[in-house]
Amino acid sequence: MSEKKFEFSTPMAVVAAGIVIAGAILYSNAHPSPGAGAAAVAGQNVPASVNVPAPSAADHIIGSPNAPVVLIEYSDFECPYCDLVYPTLKGIVDKSNGQIAWVMRNFPLKSIHPEANPAANAAECIAEQLGSTGWFKFADAVFSNQDKMGSAYYAQLAQQFGADMSKYNSCFSSSKYQSKIDAETADAENNGGQGTPYTVVYGNGKQIPVSGAQPAANFNSVIQSIK
Repeated sequence: MSEKKFEFSTPMAVVAAGIVIAGAILYSNAHPSPGAGAAAVAGQNVPASVNVPAPSAADHIIGSPNAPVVLIEYSDFECPYCDLVYPTLKGIVDKSNGQIAWVMRNFPLKSIHPEANPAANAAECIAEQLGSTGWFKFADAVFSNQDKMGSAYYAQLAQQFGADMSKYNSCFSSSKYQSKIDAETADAENNGGQGTPYTVVYGNGKQIPVSGAQPAANFNSVIQSIK
């Protein structure tokens, strides 16, 4: 979205008020109150239920794909709201005593985040060698340093994590995993995903979408509803 430039004659009070209002709207969209109801939890423009591919050992996962509940997150490494929800999902899984697992899949918003797709390819190339451990190390690093995103930084991380750099460079330069990234993006979009993060709470034969960087209370409400 292009920014609107204010004329110098615009009173500063009006400018300040506009900034405050815009900030409040962004914050309320990203952080609806826990009591906002099912529409806020599930998102206004997403279906009540979806049908994404089942979690499997082939996914990038913390926990077991056979856990009673799996949080299937479609994410974008350049997305600030994905950065925001990342510790929320991690905390839910950490506190679940193995009852909740977390899968991360690709949903790069290429039109607005130019580094999202290259980062997804880098993450896949690291995971090819280092599995889910490598994937989540990459996610930890990138979400902590989104201002550093770029091919040089991804290569630095691959080397730091212990990847074979010849294999990594060949994988990354050829966009080896682009078809997988595109397929996961299509899965998200075909199941109501209009932005990131887009998470599907999967378990007990049910799939319920949660749109946006919701607080833990909203995720936990959906988790309880499918148990």
